[in-house]
Amino acid sequence: MKKLSFILFLSFLILTFFSCRDDYNYESASKPLRFSKDTVMLDTVFSTVRSETYVLKVYNQQNDDVVIPRIYLEKGSSSQFKINVDGNPGNSSNLNSFQNIPLRAKDSLYIFIEIAPQTVSTSEALADEDLLFITVGNTQKVKLLSLVEDAEFYFSKSGTKEITSDLVWNNSKSKVIYGNLKITNGAKLSVSEGTKIYLHKNANIIIDSGSQLNIDGSLNHEVLIRGDRHETKYDSLPGNWNQIYLANNSSGKINHLLIKGGNNAFYLEENAHLTIANSKIYNFLYGGIHSVGGNVEGKNLAINNCGTSDLIVEYGGNYDFIHCTLANYWYLNAGAGYSVYLSNSYQKSGEIKYNKLKASFKNCIFWVRNYNSLYLDKNVHAPFIYTFDTNLIKNTSNGINIETDDNFINTILNEDPLLYKTGYSDCLLSLNLGSPAYGKGNVNYAKAIPEDINGISRTSDPALGAYQE
Repeated sequence: MKKLSFILFLSFLILTFFSCRDDYNYESASKPLRFSKDTVMLDTVFSTVRSETYVLKVYNQQNDDVVIPRIYLEKGSSSQFKINVDGNPGNSSNLNSFQNIPLRAKDSLYIFIEIAPQTVSTSEALADEDLLFITVGNTQKVKLLSLVEDAEFYFSKSGTKEITSDLVWNNSKSKVIYGNLKITNGAKLSVSEGTKIYLHKNANIIIDSGSQLNIDGSLNHEVLIRGDRHETKYDSLPGNWNQIYLANNSSGKINHLLIKGGNNAFYLEENAHLTIANSKIYNFLYGGIHSVGGNVEGKNLAINNCGTSDLIVEYGGNYDFIHCTLANYWYLNAGAGYSVYLSNSYQKSGEIKYNKLKASFKNCIFWVRNYNSLYLDKNVHAPFIYTFDTNLIKNTSNGINIETDDNFINTILNEDPLLYKTGYSDCLLSLNLGSPAYGKGNVNYAKAIPEDINGISRTSDPALGAYQE
């Protein structure tokens, strides 16, 4: 028994000794290394804001254990990139350079890469650098690339940054909003063409009572509003920020805007006014435009992929839409996915309120992934006035009898408009060849908006929707 115990103890010592050895015979790598990618493309970042972490794998293709004599960043300690090699961070002390990195036969090494950009002197700058690998008689490179946007940040420790005098934003710097940006005291926020506005998670732009929002983009130089996460996976997702909030008696005038990826694009309180033209509203958790007793005039709008409805109207108000494409191919959850939801009532804190609704839709397209593009919630306690004149509509199963309802005039019913691209990451609601929307618009309505969202004339043979072709 004692002899067996001694043998077991000796075996344990031998195993422990060899398993803990770190004196393998490593030789300098003499054959080229292999990499998981030859270029690491880091997403666009804002100046002074660190990126997320990216991974590069380095493979030893030899049958022997090797050391890599040197791995380093081309610009040394002045590099904007940060690397971590096999658990060891680069810094000013080691000049972002690593020597004699061991790598077992047929094994791999992880290198973690970030960018911590400095302030840039232009609106955008390319960060371009090589990560170099020195082996025996050979130098290999992996390109590191990132676009750095110069940015102006709006935030407050209180959670709300208040602007009490007129403010003008142009495209010289991107605007990044944390928390709430509140335009108040009758001030006006004016946004010029080409400006990029990014909102952090749960952020809002609030236009207070008596204040104004004026977005004046142009064809090919539209204003962009979206979440502040640049990574591709976030670009097409809803819920990355909250909404633009128009308070009671505030106003917004919008032209040539691309807005995407929040909870609501616009939320209107009672008596708020929104005029919006030549704009695209994509990928919102609830609605593209959500109005509670507000007033909206829409022209040449393209809206798609909203969980509840492209247009949500509660508690009435006044609405006039001409040449708009309200598509909804929402499929991320069990949302209703309507084009238009109209109601003259509103429930809050257990109380139901009623208000007059007046809405008209002319030369528009309403098409959805689900069965019905429309939901009309009529209540007898307030007027519910609506007109759908010369539109293409999908509606099959919710009790709206379009063929016998006098409020629907000249309707193309349940004929697929053949929209070009309807995805979350790639959306373009123009018309494919053979679309039944071609040439079906009312000429008189078209003359009121003689050019489509792309500036193409529609004064003859107007198509329905925001796009003439």
